[in-house]
Amino acid sequence: MALVSSQTAPASDKDERSYSHQDGLPRVAQAGDIVTIDITLTPENGYVPLSLFDTTGVITFVLGWGNYLPGLHKLLEGMAVGDSVKDVSIDAGWGERNPAMVVRLQKKKLKSVKDLNLIEVGTQLFLGKGGDFSVIVTEVGDDYIVVDGNPPLAGASFECNLKVMKIQPMPTETITKGYITTVAEKVKEEEEESSLSQHEKEEQSHHHVATFALGCFWAGELAFMRLPGVVGTKVGYTQGHTVDPTYEEVCQGKTNHREAIMVVYDPQVVSYEELLQVAKERLELNSQDLGLHRLFGGDQEDEDSPQYKHGIYYHTNEQKIIAEKVFGTKKDFYQTEIRPATKFNDAEYEHQQYLLKGGQSARKGTKESIRCFG
Repeated sequence: MALVSSQTAPASDKDERSYSHQDGLPRVAQAGDIVTIDITLTPENGYVPLSLFDTTGVITFVLGWGNYLPGLHKLLEGMAVGDSVKDVSIDAGWGERNPAMVVRLQKKKLKSVKDLNLIEVGTQLFLGKGGDFSVIVTEVGDDYIVVDGNPPLAGASFECNLKVMKIQPMPTETITKGYITTVAEKVKEEEEESSLSQHEKEEQSHHHVATFALGCFWAGELAFMRLPGVVGTKVGYTQGHTVDPTYEEVCQGKTNHREAIMVVYDPQVVSYEELLQVAKERLELNSQDLGLHRLFGGDQEDEDSPQYKHGIYYHTNEQKIIAEKVFGTKKDFYQTEIRPATKFNDAEYEHQQYLLKGGQSARKGTKESIRCFG
């Protein structure tokens, strides 16, 4: 039986609970918050998962930004610091089994199957006009077969035990405004910070935001996701001159947007310099791929498109100085522009954490090669 508990800590000078500004009640996790949890995920019912993300220990991530399991994000919404869950079953990411996807078919109607005698339990068939619907045969009779169209891992689940350790707000100023460019804006920010109560100051996020354009954003995002200290990533479009562009519009090159990656990170764990080194490694690998692209007759027009232009977009003056030190030389082979961060437009859902969804690991510290063929 699943148990959800809310643990009230005794009053002390070092109360770890996070309070909302308005009414003094404990802050509850909501989409966009940075949450830290101590978790153990145990596969249930014989499910053997791929090692795509961390399943034990203390992890920190942006709630609602993807990564980990959709069921985990849903479970955490509304929980407060100190709350815990025990022995809760959550979906492993493949969805529930749908009985309606199990169908009995008459053999005489299987016109596209050349030899019905070759069909046995476990055979994979491709049905539909274009053969784009995959099913597995689960039963074979004299004149019928039973097929299952559910994903092979549908219904797989984890037993989840966790405790909420910390909830922090997103550093929204640098996300919504980009780089603070004027003295007046900086003074206003400092005045707002000085007017905060002690609880509000403690609740302020110490996380930073960085933005990079490294060509196709899929592989770069996965590289940052694997880096310890990175708590959130998203892909999108920036530096353009239209509002909320679509992927198709960006591909046409008329909006001047770059494919970009937004990274939220903990500077106490990973430095901005380390993020720049990851960016440089990705650009090096991209240059190797570009050589193959040209060797096999790739389109030069794609290479020159603003969509794939390289850029480091700084959110603070400190980031600007570091970026110029690492990339701002005449020997920058990658032709990387260094500019103030501007509005970041989220890419469509299907592009977010694309390679993780495709089965490539996002575990912290993993060194597996990143395969990107987009």
